[in-house]
Amino acid sequence: MELVFGMKDVYPWEAKVRRSIEARLRTLFERWGYAEVEPPTLEYYATFEKTMSEEMKERIFKFLNRDGKLVCLRPEFTTSVARMFAQGNALPLPLRVYYSGKVFRYPSSPFRTESEFTQIGLEHIGQSGPAQDAEVVTLAILALRETGIRSFEVDIGHASIFRGILEVLPLESEEKEEVRIALKKRDFVALQNLCSRKPLPLPLSPFLLQLPFLRGKKDLLERFSFFSLESEEWQRAVRDLSKTWEILEDFGVTEHLSINLGLVRDFDYYTGVVFEGFSPDVGYPLLAGGRYDELFQVFGKDVPACGFALFLERVLEALQKETSWQEGDSATPSVLFYPPRLRKRAFELAEKLRSRGIPLVMEEHEKETILLATPRGSSTLEDLDEQAVENLLRQEDV
Repeated sequence: MELVFGMKDVYPWEAKVRRSIEARLRTLFERWGYAEVEPPTLEYYATFEKTMSEEMKERIFKFLNRDGKLVCLRPEFTTSVARMFAQGNALPLPLRVYYSGKVFRYPSSPFRTESEFTQIGLEHIGQSGPAQDAEVVTLAILALRETGIRSFEVDIGHASIFRGILEVLPLESEEKEEVRIALKKRDFVALQNLCSRKPLPLPLSPFLLQLPFLRGKKDLLERFSFFSLESEEWQRAVRDLSKTWEILEDFGVTEHLSINLGLVRDFDYYTGVVFEGFSPDVGYPLLAGGRYDELFQVFGKDVPACGFALFLERVLEALQKETSWQEGDSATPSVLFYPPRLRKRAFELAEKLRSRGIPLVMEEHEKETILLATPRGSSTLEDLDEQAVENLLRQEDV
């Protein structure tokens, strides 16, 4: 039998690294005051229908349940968390929550086959402003550090930058969607074709063609101040990014940050600061997030929020390419060999060893003594009194 297309088996060496990363991120988030939540894997398709682009909706795993209602496998967590808390009973704000689990989406490219992903992320619900944005961006950077990746960058942008550009572009709605997709894919050729087909006034045409490559520090915003005269959306973006950047400087994390004026996210619900984290060894985001102050309105609430999700499989790919771990790197348990006549005593010894945190399996053998084989060597136990056991437990590197 073959695996379902897009699914993946996880073997012990990878499972161990996954659990280790998840544990470190749980500890990080809880130290910052975030509590864990668990939305369901199966949701009504209508939950996501109003929050996603047409392109993303095509990638959802959807089907009819027994009642004839259209349901889907969770394609992402943020909308599920928003639905969950919009339906909650007068939960106090602000809320800080985190999650870890599977999401399911058809591949976005013929060159990708994965349809099952593990996301670990968080949401800050009920407050809006540069301080909250800076907190979430800082946690994204700290999360990447906790995974063990040595080399990474985080690009930060603003949803209103793209909206501000669309505001002044003399294009039809279909052409504006072309621009969005081209910017998301950093497709310079598509932008060039559009500008050739639909000549734009100066300085819009050269600016649009430069947009996929406009990255830098805070001074980048000042270089394109001419847009502030044309667009209120652009003014808002510059104001939000400048204030958020100042806080991030105080937090000491701007070493990893760049402002990216061409940053466009997959989901339509983002309204403010947006960001993505990258490794030079992997060609797609390791994490992504941003502010989505209007998402709760889909569920009848007016609540601001900001968050991000880390893609665990992509992080593991980056770690492998940095040689931080390799397949087969899994702890080898110790083995306690015993004769049948000493089974009871061997079990007691095995439980003592396990209670001290030593991974151990038991195996019968034909010899009349108990043998403990560890990754560093073996010990024959002729005498099984309490002192002999304690002496064994005190040995280093057992």
